[in-house]
Parts: sequence; C-alpha cells; structure tokens
Amino acid sequence: PGYPPRPKRKCTDRFCIVLLVAFMSGMGYLYRRARAEGDLAKLTHGFDWTGKICGVDEAVRDKPLLFWCTPNGEEGLTLLDGICVARCPSGRSEQFFCPGPAVPFEVKEFLDPYHRKQEVVIGMRRNLTQKPSYPSVEAFGYCFPKEDLVLLQSVMDRTYVSSFTRQVILAGQGAAESWRFLVLVAIACIVIGYAFLFVIWHSFEKLVYGLIVAVHVALLAAAGVFLFVSFHPEHNFFFTYFSPPVARMCAWACAALAVLFWMLFAFLCCQGRESLAVTIDSVTATCEVIAEIPSMLMQPLLHSAIVVVALLGLVYGFAWILSTGKVVPLGEPLEQSGIQIAGVHRNLEFTDGQWASIAYWLFGLVWIFEIMNALGQFAISHAVVINTVHQEEESYPMLHGYVVGITFHLGSIAFCAFVIGCLKLAAAAMSFVLNQARDEQGVQSTVAQVLCCCCLCTVACIERVLSMVNDLIYTDVALRSCGYMQAADHVVSVAASNPLTYAAIKAAATERCLCGRGVGRAVSRVRSVGRRFGMFSDHDGVREHGLSERATHSCRTRVSNYVMHGYRAQSLPRQQPSRQQLPREPGQSNSLRP
Repeated sequence: PGYPPRPKRKCTDRFCIVLLVAFMSGMGYLYRRARAEGDLAKLTHGFDWTGKICGVDEAVRDKPLLFWCTPNGEEGLTLLDGICVARCPSGRSEQFFCPGPAVPFEVKEFLDPYHRKQEVVIGMRRNLTQKPSYPSVEAFGYCFPKEDLVLLQSVMDRTYVSSFTRQVILAGQGAAESWRFLVLVAIACIVIGYAFLFVIWHSFEKLVYGLIVAVHVALLAAAGVFLFVSFHPEHNFFFTYFSPPVARMCAWACAALAVLFWMLFAFLCCQGRESLAVTIDSVTATCEVIAEIPSMLMQPLLHSAIVVVALLGLVYGFAWILSTGKVVPLGEPLEQSGIQIAGVHRNLEFTDGQWASIAYWLFGLVWIFEIMNALGQFAISHAVVINTVHQEEESYPMLHGYVVGITFHLGSIAFCAFVIGCLKLAAAAMSFVLNQARDEQGVQSTVAQVLCCCCLCTVACIERVLSMVNDLIYTDVALRSCGYMQAADHVVSVAASNPLTYAAIKAAATERCLCGRGVGRAVSRVRSVGRRFGMFSDHDGVREHGLSERATHSCRTRVSNYVMHGYRAQSLPRQQPSRQQLPREPGQSNSLRP
C-alpha cells in the first residue's frame, strides 16, 4: 500500500474562530467610535504661543501648521514663539505677526467705592510685530527650516518638540538624505541571505564538520599554548598579575580546563553523531524542498510586507483610540521672562473606559500580529507536507497553504497566537513593573528586583518553549487536520522521546537565513511528526488507526529515512528507493506507486 492519502479537511477549534470574530468586531466598534469622538490633530499638530492647538481649536481651525518666527536680535528663539499658519512659507517674502519679548504687568482695581476690596491682575504683555519668513518644509504638522541648519538645530534644542518627535524627525531627515545607501544595504542583506542558502545547499555537511574539527584543534591548541607558557616564564602573561609560582599554576589550570572542555566536546560529538547526521540530512532536505517549490523563496519577503502593512493599519487605529483622550496641560508650567505660563506643554488624560479601550486594542494588535506570523508558518508547513509527504505538485502551493489555513484551521492558529500573545504581554508587563519598582529616591528594592526577574524569566522561558513546540504543531495540524490540543499532545510526545535529536534539528532550523529559515523549520517538523508514527508502532502498540501501517510506509519516503536515522533501535527497514527513484505508471499522480 502507498502512503496514507491526504486527510479530508475540517474546521478545527471553532470556538476560537467565534472568539476571534467577536474580538475583531469589538475592535471595529472601538475604531468607529474613536473616529467619531477623536481627532488625530491632537497628537500630531503643534500649539502656538497662546496655547491653541493648530487646526483643532476654533480660533485656528483653518491654520493647521505651526511656524516658528525668525529670531530677532538677542531675543533668540523661545518656547512661545510658535504661530499657526495655513501653509509653510517657501521663501522670505511673506510677513507674519510674531510675539515679542514677554513683559510682566500688574493691574490693581478696587471693587467697591470704600476701597475695601481690591482685584489684582498679574500677567504678561507681548507686542506683535511683523517679521519676515524663511524657507521651510512641512513635516508632522510643523514648519521646519529647510536651508538654515543652525536654525533647525535651535528649533530642536529650544522648542517644546518632544524628544521622541525630535528623534523621529532627525532620523527621517537622515534617511531622506541617504535613502540610496539604505536601499543598497537592504538589497545586500537579501543577496547575502540567498547566498548563504546556496552555501548550505552545496556544502553544509563540510561546513559543519569543518567547524567541529576547528573547535577540536582550537581547544587542543589552547591546551598546548598554556602548557608551553607554563615552562617558559618569559612568555607567560600571568606574570604581569601574579607571582611566578601562582602564574605557573594559572597556566597549568587553564591547560587543564582546555583539556577538560575538549574531552567534554569530544564526548558530545560521539554521543550526538546520529543526531548530527539527522540535522545535516534535514538541512539538505530543506534545500531540496526549496528547489522543488520555488515560490518559497519569495514567501518571507511578501509575508513581511503584508505584516508591516497590517501593523501600520493597527497602529493607525491605535492613534485614533489615543486621540479620544482629553488634552490637558502638564503639571509644571513654563517660565518665560520671570512669568510662569501653564497650558503650553500638554498631555492626554483618559477615563477608565478609555484606558480599557487602549488595553483592548493593544491586546488585539499583539494577537493579530501573532496570528499573521502563525499563518505564514502554517502555509510553509502545508506546502512542505503536500510536497514531501503526499508528493503532489500544486501550481500555487504557498497561496493554497494560506487559503487552507484561513478556511479550515484559523481557529487553531488563533488559539496558538492567543497563548503566545498573552505570554508576551505578561512578560512586557513584568518588565515594566521591574523598571517601576523604585522608591521616591530612585532606589530599587533588591527583593522586588529578584522576584520580578524570576517571574520575567519564567514567563519568557515558557513563551520560548511554547514557540518551539508550535513549530511542530503547525505541521501536525497540516498533516492530520486536527485541533490544536490534539496536535500539541502528539508533538510533545515526539519531542520528549529524543530531546537531543529534536534540539539538533531545531537548532539547525533556527539558524536558517532569510528565505531558508521558515522552510527549514517546516521540513524539520515534518520529520519530527514522521518519527511519531515509528515511535507509536514500537512503544505503544497502537493499531486502531493504522499507525503501524503508516510507520512501515513512512520508511519508504525521504522524510522518515532522515529522521529514523536518529532512532536506529526503533527504525524499520529503509532499503526502499527514495521518492525521486520511484517509477510512475501512466496516468498516475505524483503520489507513491502501490
């Protein structure tokens, strides 16, 4: 009999699909309400010297841009010299009314004819005078000097543009000036990634064994060097820090450590030679799968572009959520010419409901981001399963993988992404608490720091382990069309059966370059899932679903041949020809011939 046919696809983890749809509906409701109540100009537009937000407040609604007046004499550029304009001036011919230096004043007035009540008004007076403009360019709602770099730096240093905005503007200006270099760097990175794939395709085995030999030589050479310097004091650099007997003992100790490390490394090489062979075969098979499915070469680039566009859309929606907050002045006022002026620097205040909306949207952002990454990994796993296990050719294997993932297994993917997202948010929250665990003097409690670090490391470790397991779960879902929990149970049993081999394959898959990384993981997952059949047939005696029969057939394929090499005590005969050598009968598909 041939290899088991492709399973009939069914919708998995339906409850998670319902939860995802309901959650995204809630995000849509929050976005619509934010568009009705918020205003992005609160976040992006500046405010003039009177405290009005350009383009937002009624008095300056038709003037959305902030322009800093030209410094005049010794006045310099002050924090309050910004004015709202309809457009940024492009030359020096325009004139604007700009505020002059602040002059404090005090007005006293009696409120009754008997002079028993008095009202005192204290404030400042600024005369408006016309000043010429200068060439400027619009960016983020501000008019920045275009030609006068000294003036631009003065604006950055002495105005109320926030440090983050300042960094963004300066970074954008630098990127605009050197965009050609950045494009060349991006292209070079992509070319280097594909070149690395070409190298591991043709000489990965030589590269691995060459590195192993280099480590052996380096450790033995280090031991020899330390022994040499122990008998030649003129070359012993420990004499610089210690007395001659101590320096000689240090050299001997270092030589002994080098020999000990060499013995440990040699022992690991001997014990893990089978796992190393499985890893090399897995990498070689990865390159073969990429050659058979050329569309995988472009999948990482296209998937990254889609993820970036989706994230930009989610961040745009998050900005609308933030814009629903109330603009209030900061607690500490500015001081200008001896007068304290509040309401120039502003902040956003949120109600409890608005904070809940912000938290809701942030969690949705992380969840959707993880769903898209998981969907990309599933598409790769599905394409590898179709090509390597079922041996069928498709016109658009990657596109078909995305369609299958969205149509049938979106619930399982959402479940996995939900767990990963919760762990990442928990780790981020603990990191924030760790940074905030300080008293009024800024001293951090040692006990609080240790507890937070332990919790943070625990959550990060769980998230890392779960991410590694998920790489195999996607393949099990694609291979068996089962739910997340059922696939997780299968995968854990596979990884626990031989952790050394699994770790070796995982390490090889993790070290993939730009386009080979995801495919390498997928091929490694297919091999690990294939091991499950052989393991069950030998240990558990499972016969109800034909697993023993599948184990026999899996040994006829290249997938199990590579993986079963790490399980020689449990493997079945592997003398059958490989997939490329199997003849096909007329009219037969690319599946194995009976």
